Amino acid sequence: MVALFSPLMRRNMLGVLAAAFLAACAMTGQMRMGPVAKMLKPQPDLCGAAALIDVVGQPFTLLADHPLVGPLRILWPGQEITDEVVPDRLNAEVTNDQLILRLSCG
Repeated sequence: MVALFSPLMRRNMLGVLAAAFLAACAMTGQMRMGPVAKMLKPQPDLCGAAALIDVVGQPFTLLADHPLVGPLRILWPGQEITDEVVPDRLNAEVTNDQLILRLSCG
């Protein structure tokens, strides 16, 4: 089977993609990254987190059984996130065992 791209071409493509990603981040304003605990500021409940309190402590896959107001973001232990706020996005902080630790909006 013939390779579509040589290793050098793949490495160059990755460099171009990384540069494009960094440029896109720069165009959207100054976003900071950091640990979840520092980056998630309290937000109004525009994502319906309060209505889902019964799934806290349960596997995060149970969220698939609930209609969500907006997008869902799963946050793993040690993960860094940007300080971008999406008001109707549900943030589900989960444990390494895939259990929901905390739900919040933003």
